[in-house]
Parts: sequence; C-alpha cells; structure tokens
Amino acid sequence: MDSIAPGHRCQLRGANRLTNRATLWYVPLSLTNVGKIIAVPPIQYGKPEQEEEGRKRYENQKLERLETKQRNGKYFVPVVSQNQYTVGYSQSSLIHLVGPSDCTLHGYVHGGVTMKLMDEVAGIVAARHCKTNIVTASVDAINFHRKIQKGCIITVSGRMTFTSNKSMEIEVFVDVDMLVGDNQERYRAVSAFFTYVSLSKDAKPLPVPQLVLETEEEKKRFEEGKGRYLQTKAKRQMNTQSLTQQ
Repeated sequence: MDSIAPGHRCQLRGANRLTNRATLWYVPLSLTNVGKIIAVPPIQYGKPEQEEEGRKRYENQKLERLETKQRNGKYFVPVVSQNQYTVGYSQSSLIHLVGPSDCTLHGYVHGGVTMKLMDEVAGIVAARHCKTNIVTASVDAINFHRKIQKGCIITVSGRMTFTSNKSMEIEVFVDVDMLVGDNQERYRAVSAFFTYVSLSKDAKPLPVPQLVLETEEEKKRFEEGKGRYLQTKAKRQMNTQSLTQQ
C-alpha cells in the first residue's frame, strides 16, 4: 500500500514552508494470523495519472528492496581504526532488548521504534565523523525485510559510506538475535541509508570532512553512495520545480 505523507509545514511570520515529505508503504496482515499477508482492497483514483505514478513508485521500490537484499552481507563486521575520518573511526553500534513498550498488541516491533534507533545510530556516526552539530537531511527507503518480535535482541549498526562537500551518507543495519525458542538464527531485519548535514552553532551548513577510504570494499561503497547522492539530488531538484509550479 502506497501512502504519500503530505509533509510537515512550518509557519513563521505568516509564511508557509514545506519541511518534510515522504512516501510510506504498508502491508495489511490478517487479524487472526498476523503472519499472513492479505489482499489490499482496490482504490478509486481521481486521475489516471495518479495510478500510473503510484505504479512507478511501486516498481522502483520493489527494485530497491531487491538490490538491498543482494547488497546486504550476512553480518556487519566491525572495523576498528584510530585514524580520523576513516570508516572504522566513526562506525557505531547500539544493542537493544525489545520490550513490550516497543511492540504492537501482537508482539511485533513498531516500525517507528526501529527507525528512531536507526536514526540515533546514524547520528552518532555523523557526529563522530565531523565533530559538529548534525541534522538528518533525508532517509533513503528504510527496508523492513523481516518482522522483529518481542524478547529479541537487536543490534543497530551504522557506518559511513559516502561524503560530499556538504553531506554524509550512513548505511544502517538492524540484525536480530532470538533469545528463546528453537530457532536461534541471527537475521537481517532492516536496512537503510541516512543522509546528514553538518551545522554550525548558528545552524548554518558547514563543509564535511572527506571520508578517508582504506579498502577496496570501502571504495566500492563510496562510488555506490555517490550514485545515490546524484540521483537524490536530481529528484530533489525535480520536486522543487514541481512544488514551484503548483
């Protein structure tokens, strides 16, 4: 199910300004069997273009999820480095025991809880890298690969993948360890890319220290991040033009 969030608007001295915008995807589950996905009732579109635009977003989202699954390693291998501005220097992890307050009535973790923890880890990585105030600029498709149950231990890990002159991309994984039950498998539950910017004390953008690459794998991830950065930049310019024309 494709749901476009209209975004938050900030009003200051009579001026209305769009601050956030996102497309959210939901999957309907059976009330009696929460592991069973049920069909989505069709909706009536106001215009044929709306259905076509939604279909394009759906196909792009499916492709992104497939690429993410292929790219994700089985485990997030820690890299320790004392050299400033390297991947290993800023890499960070957070371990969290999933409790009742994190979950729905059926015992599965709220998506918002997971996103908050991921944003927290990504923010720590960004702050360690640039040693300044930082703020989230965008999130590139948080992909929920598998559900997370109450009582599990989750490890949220983040590492720097790309830096431009004014932004940082951090890749974040959520891995799950089952504490009880017959299945002791560790699995990858969620993954995403967060983009942060560095700010001065006056909340003005600052230059970002460039990432120091030490391995071929880091160089490969950097080039992939550069491609995502250029794509996001182009999309943002198109959205700005579209909002201006409205």
